[in-house]
Amino acid sequence: MRRHLGLILILVAPGLLLVAAESREITVPAGQTRSSAVNAFNAHLAIHGKVDESVFLLGGSLRLEGEVTGDVICIASRVEIGGAAVVGRDLIVIGGSLRRAESSRVSGEVYNIRTQEDMKKIASSLLPFLPEQGGMTFFKVIKIFFWLILSLLALAIFPAAIGQAAAMLPEAPLRHLGRGLLALLAFLLLLLAFLLLSFVLIGIPLLIVLMAAYFLLLIFGRTAVFFFLGDRVTHGLKLRAAPAFSVVLGITIYMLLKFVPSAGALLLIVMDLFAIGIGVGFFLRRRKATI
Repeated sequence: MRRHLGLILILVAPGLLLVAAESREITVPAGQTRSSAVNAFNAHLAIHGKVDESVFLLGGSLRLEGEVTGDVICIASRVEIGGAAVVGRDLIVIGGSLRRAESSRVSGEVYNIRTQEDMKKIASSLLPFLPEQGGMTFFKVIKIFFWLILSLLALAIFPAAIGQAAAMLPEAPLRHLGRGLLALLAFLLLLLAFLLLSFVLIGIPLLIVLMAAYFLLLIFGRTAVFFFLGDRVTHGLKLRAAPAFSVVLGITIYMLLKFVPSAGALLLIVMDLFAIGIGVGFFLRRRKATI
């Protein structure tokens, strides 16, 4: 059952996303404030007031005349941004159409895959694993805590698999690094292809499945890397520690690297390439063993 759990999650994830989304007309009248995020599928959104959160729309249409304090993310949607509209963070439109008044204000970046310039901007930001440099902000602390929970959960579900994957790391490190780089390039190519296919809607479920598969692979690989790092430290100190402690120790090392200006960022990138490579390598080995 456990060996099939990852596949089940990948197949179910798109359905869960669509079920969780609202599929109706949503209106925020002028002078009113909606405090919760808007997550909608094939809905018609009319925002004349204020949304004190982010907006995510898959299909349907959006008419924004008011304010959204967070991100506005629309996939295969008709998007109209009025002259008085304000977006607090990024405006991301993938597929569909975008009509934006020049007097509208967007505090973050505007991503529209229909233009060559914005295609380059999107391509340069399609590395969700890339670490940030500099000190620890509240958002970074939350992300580290988030990865701690996910890693401990992965260890609880796949304890033997995580241990086996971690043991593979010192066997052929360069092979894992190269495999991670190739897997990342393949992911980026597929991501761009599915983004282009989203113009005709067929790419939307493929895009969701691809992102879910990549995220699950990254969770598994990072957990194995965290376990490996923590286990090496405890062995070096001649301590006997539980696997969960090794994972926490590995995440602590990951967090400390964020304080190192340049070399730390490079090491974090290499760490994530190892994570992707070891995840792919482990599943390839398991597949060969079952054939």
